[in-house]
Amino acid sequence: MRTHAFARAPWRALLRAGTLLSGLAATLPAAAQDAAVPSALEEIIVTATLRAESIQDTPVSVSAIPPTQLERAAAPDIRDLVGRVPNLVIDPVNAGPSAAAISIRGISFEDIEKSFDPAVGVLVDGVFLGTNTGQLLDFFDFESIEVLRGPQGTLFGRNTTAGVINIRRSKPTGELGMKLLATFDDNGRRDVRTVVNLPKIGDFLSLKAFWFHNQANDFYDNKILGRDYGGRNYDQYGIAARIQRGALDAVLIYERVDEVSEIDTTPLGRTGVDLICAPIPGLPPGFLPPRNQCDRTTEAQLYETFTNVPGVAKNKGDAFTANIEIDTDRFVITSITGYRTSDESVRQDFDSTSVNFFDTLRVQEYKQFTQEIRAAGNITPTMNFVVGAYYFFANYKLDQTTFFGPFLQFAAGLPPTGGNRVDHNSSSMAIFGDVQWRVTDALRITFGGRYNWDDKNYVNDYLKTGLPQFIARPSASWEQFQPKASIDYRFADGQLAYFAFARGYRAGGFNGRGQTAFSANTPYDPETVNSYELGLKTNWLDNRLTMNLAGFITKYNDKQEEIVQPAPPPAGQETIVANAATATISGIEFEFRALPFDSLNLYGSVGWLDARYDRFNSLIGGVVTDISNRDLRRTPSWSASIGGDWTLPVGGDDRELVLSAAWRYVGKYQTTIVGAWFDPTVNDPRGLADARNIVDASATYFFDLGKARMRASIFGRNILNDKGLQSALPVAGLFTFGAARPLRTFGGEIGFDF
Repeated sequence: MRTHAFARAPWRALLRAGTLLSGLAATLPAAAQDAAVPSALEEIIVTATLRAESIQDTPVSVSAIPPTQLERAAAPDIRDLVGRVPNLVIDPVNAGPSAAAISIRGISFEDIEKSFDPAVGVLVDGVFLGTNTGQLLDFFDFESIEVLRGPQGTLFGRNTTAGVINIRRSKPTGELGMKLLATFDDNGRRDVRTVVNLPKIGDFLSLKAFWFHNQANDFYDNKILGRDYGGRNYDQYGIAARIQRGALDAVLIYERVDEVSEIDTTPLGRTGVDLICAPIPGLPPGFLPPRNQCDRTTEAQLYETFTNVPGVAKNKGDAFTANIEIDTDRFVITSITGYRTSDESVRQDFDSTSVNFFDTLRVQEYKQFTQEIRAAGNITPTMNFVVGAYYFFANYKLDQTTFFGPFLQFAAGLPPTGGNRVDHNSSSMAIFGDVQWRVTDALRITFGGRYNWDDKNYVNDYLKTGLPQFIARPSASWEQFQPKASIDYRFADGQLAYFAFARGYRAGGFNGRGQTAFSANTPYDPETVNSYELGLKTNWLDNRLTMNLAGFITKYNDKQEEIVQPAPPPAGQETIVANAATATISGIEFEFRALPFDSLNLYGSVGWLDARYDRFNSLIGGVVTDISNRDLRRTPSWSASIGGDWTLPVGGDDRELVLSAAWRYVGKYQTTIVGAWFDPTVNDPRGLADARNIVDASATYFFDLGKARMRASIFGRNILNDKGLQSALPVAGLFTFGAARPLRTFGGEIGFDF
């Protein structure tokens, strides 16, 4: 892997960025004087506290990314938030359709098993997605994207320990209009995004239809299948209705998802470490892979694959959302109802080699229902409140079949197939409240809390060659109070300083893929997070420059971690969750926006993170071992970005050229906590994702054609062609597989809006 200059000395790049920013600030007054018409940065209104207010007046760590910023970068999905938002990492998870491993401030969870609760909440139109599947959302038709960092519980639906990505789509406008955007690139990407708004029916009903289609090839060269593998075919479509009458404002949305994605991974097995690479002479052909599929260490080899069982992830899902708001003279009453289903089938060749060694077929049905109701208003002229109640229910059924190849049957006595069937129920109820008291014109105090009741139960029928080996029927309940408090002070010049404390909580649960009676029946405990944060939000030069700074310390107790460990026949291995003791995560976050000239808009961020286990003991080889030296997953020490949009008039008032570019940096980080073969107290080095520098750029030409606003653009993504590992997983000494990062692409877009 190559070493980037920024990775060797990130502070030098930060100093250079600071010098550039200082220089820009020095030019701002002159720029303002030269401008024909005084202008300022557009005010960003967020709902991070369920109160619509400027992001500069909100005493929480929240990043608001304009959807147009992602659109101009030709972003395929929300992974482009990485680098733009400090201390945020989003990796795809190949084992599930559009599944994501999201980390905020070093707190993450990646398993697509639906008995586990996500650490990061992804909300779409107020509805919490209860599973990692489907979290890699396309940005099209987004009205707003907010990323809240730190524990959330008193305001956003289901409680989370890491944070929330809050996404809202545009509402039906009630006016005839259409937006269409077609995207293509040199890697076979073909996207079509369209939204159609109809004229208002009567004086109360507005309708909107939307459709998004994505198809793309992938960048893996599969030597066994004889073609590039890893493509995707995805459709999402639906209709929204908005009813407005008197105090009532209701938005009803139905949507359908139909996805077929190819799964490919690269083998990372090592001689003397993984059984699949054992140098055993005299074995019949097909028992173990050829030696050229082991000990692969070069960057180029990450993009050569050998899977002989074509991996495919299929998903069909429906979703219904009802957002109802009643605005009375004194209070606003809000009801958010969500119902989602998915039918998944995932076939994956986990050993990633040309022989039949270990692959699975997972057929899964999932459904969830959520109901949130809350009231907000003013108690006095200086005190306002939000109170509410929340209910979540989810059920999933899993039918997993594991196929064992000839070598595992011969060497370990495993049957040709194994598997288990799971029927899992999860429910959560909560009441919450949040009060803001403006003590003086400058001083404000916010306090709130949430009380949770969680219940989980499931049935796990573990099968051996079609016959029940054991049936687990465990159940458990937990409850927890989560307080939150903050104090903020606005200085005479409008700058805001705040201090906040919040406790996060994630319920315990059961191991839905437990392969032994003990692991299937034994619950893991809840995890809790105490977060302390000090922040400063500033506004300078007549609102031409904003700079926000936050520092935090997070104390993690009973941290939940996925662990892949050996299991007795006929399983061979199992994935479980264990409480990994305690950890401390601290960091600093900086964000800025600047308007040095009326036509030039700049933005950037820097994140620093220090994450470490305080205490982490594990049973290794029958001995309790201190493994607190291991690194937490997805905790890069540094992340940074800088970008901008430059708007140039060309040939008329209705024509303009927008040049956009952004550089995003993410430092190296571990993607697995599995111990190394040479030292179990440190991470397996095969899971280390090296530092990356991603540069994207585009040029977009806007012009009017009749009543339509036309656009045509060209773009480049990952222009530096920064290659490397994205993630890896060693599996219980049997095999190791990994995934690579996307390569450079060039393409174009054409569209219109009227």
